Amino acid sequence: MATPTHNVADNHGVTQEPSHQEPARAPSGTRRTLARGVLVFRWVALLWMSVLALTHPAGFERPGLAWGSIAAAAAWTVWLTAGAPRWGWTLWADLALGAWLLVASGLVVADGAVVAGRPLFATGYPLSPVLLWAVTRGPGAGLGAAAAMSIAAVLARVVNGTGLTEIPAEGLQNLAGAAVNFLVAGGAVGIVSRLVVRSAEELQQTHAELLVERERAARLAERESLAREIHDSVLQSLALVHKKGQEIARRGQGGSERIRPDEVRGLADLAGEQEAGLRDLILREPEPSPEGTASLRETLEKVARSVNGLRPTVSSVGPIHLEKRTVTEIAAATREGLTNVVKHANATSASVFIDETEENVTVSLRDDGVGFDYDEDALRARGKAGMLGSMKGRVNDLGGAMTVTSQPGHGTEIELRVPKSQAST
Repeated sequence: MATPTHNVADNHGVTQEPSHQEPARAPSGTRRTLARGVLVFRWVALLWMSVLALTHPAGFERPGLAWGSIAAAAAWTVWLTAGAPRWGWTLWADLALGAWLLVASGLVVADGAVVAGRPLFATGYPLSPVLLWAVTRGPGAGLGAAAAMSIAAVLARVVNGTGLTEIPAEGLQNLAGAAVNFLVAGGAVGIVSRLVVRSAEELQQTHAELLVERERAARLAERESLAREIHDSVLQSLALVHKKGQEIARRGQGGSERIRPDEVRGLADLAGEQEAGLRDLILREPEPSPEGTASLRETLEKVARSVNGLRPTVSSVGPIHLEKRTVTEIAAATREGLTNVVKHANATSASVFIDETEENVTVSLRDDGVGFDYDEDALRARGKAGMLGSMKGRVNDLGGAMTVTSQPGHGTEIELRVPKSQAST
């Protein structure tokens, strides 16, 4: 895992400044969501293609080729639905299948049937690759896929026995209409996809900035509280020691007035009291927790100190006390997350920030490591979701939710959000 870090007060109240890093982005997850929308269209097109094939009044010239193509499209659609494909070779294979279905539309029916105005055997399925290219690669790629489908539509007429010069005006109009549909879909959906992804990036950036501001406000409040305590006790006493010490020094220089030992002893006692007070302030015991609860911040500070190979910083908006079981589960999930950072993220720093609202407590784990393309289904399919799955299970058992935001080269943020209905703060 990997993400940016933020300043945090350490065990002695000293604030550490964060390393400034661009927050993790979220476009890959947004594109996957859009791709799922394309998958719905794909299923509808597959169903319609099957219905047309079953109700074909004259049958097919090559039924084996027709039903084999439908079976291939069905298997491909099922695999896209059940699996977690990586879009590299998958996009090219999808484009090839869509083009083949168009060409097959001219092979499976009698010569001239395509030009005669019969519905294409492929129906709207070839539009699926165009949409998929558009949402995953942008408008340029969508237009390129649309051009490929348009060429395949022309080839469908050619293999159906109609030369390019023999296509009637109505057929040319149909071809032009199909090409326009492909191009408009590829370009428009690509533009919308780009805008949606950009909005997701901006939203993620805003979320990260708000989190930084909340952390900064928490640190400032802690500094102000510490400054008030020091001013009201130690600084005032030191000022008194300074004033009395100067008075005693002036009297001693003249030699006319005897310096009483009890005065010097009183100053020494006052200085000793303030030394003890300052020491207690720095090394004071953790804030007491209400009965049956535990301090989340102190528990996570212990977790952070126990991590080998990294010194995560911990900050909180204030003292937060939850049921001991809840704190134990959050601490275990946090330990798993930080261990994952050490093992896989190659991070130089990590931070834990604890926030709360009226309903929830949120723990954000961030690091500045290598990041990764987070896809829970893909990780689970490859058997690599063990630790993240365990973390999510712990949080889900508490009635909460876990979200992961990561991208290669931009670090990772894991957010654990747990309801605080049974907490007392």
